[in-house]
Amino acid sequence: MAIDKTIKKKVIEDWQNAFPQLTMYAQNKLYKVVGSCVLGIELIKSPHTESYSPYFVLYPIWKKDIKASLDYPIYLSDFKNKKGYQYDIPYEKHSVFFDDVVNSVKNQTPLPFEGNISLKQLATSIEDSSQKPPLSAAPNSYLQAVLQEAKLKTALFISIEEAQKVLEQISKRSWDVNHFKACGIDVSQWLQGLQATITNRDEFLKQIEANRQDKKISHLKSSELTA
Repeated sequence: MAIDKTIKKKVIEDWQNAFPQLTMYAQNKLYKVVGSCVLGIELIKSPHTESYSPYFVLYPIWKKDIKASLDYPIYLSDFKNKKGYQYDIPYEKHSVFFDDVVNSVKNQTPLPFEGNISLKQLATSIEDSSQKPPLSAAPNSYLQAVLQEAKLKTALFISIEEAQKVLEQISKRSWDVNHFKACGIDVSQWLQGLQATITNRDEFLKQIEANRQDKKISHLKSSELTA
């Protein structure tokens, strides 16, 4: 039986009240803008039961438009209960579990929802996500490269110098050429593309600003990404 809309409305309102630093983006999504990214909490409905699980999400906002930017997160991670399992909260029993879940989210969130975030904090959280399964099983795959590219682009928001440091680290990696090929990517062309993005930083920043002005996210609360 489908859950009443008023119950789902109460659920998101409770989350909004618990995390006033975030803004409601949709009925199951609370976001804020931090520099070149959007981060927040998504309440993802379980496919087979009338329950939901909270996730931390981090999206880029440097793609060609806001729809493309919010299509797939850089970082998606669940929150665990005291037994180490992912929370699966029945909508009908939301109020029973809520306080415990909120405490876990506040303790486990990879990035703080309050205040400004430093580039180092952001880079560390992206690096941490790259070292968790299943990504950790293939450290030089194209999927890992996508995360490193995100690290470079968050650095580029701060400065060319910071981005160049990340590119130097990326260039030293022994990337899995065959996995790149299987994904339709040529490693050397990809590296050249990263250098071109750094060189054209003004265009990169213009795209971020255009996306930040999009009415879909322009109402979100925001903090600074600091050096």
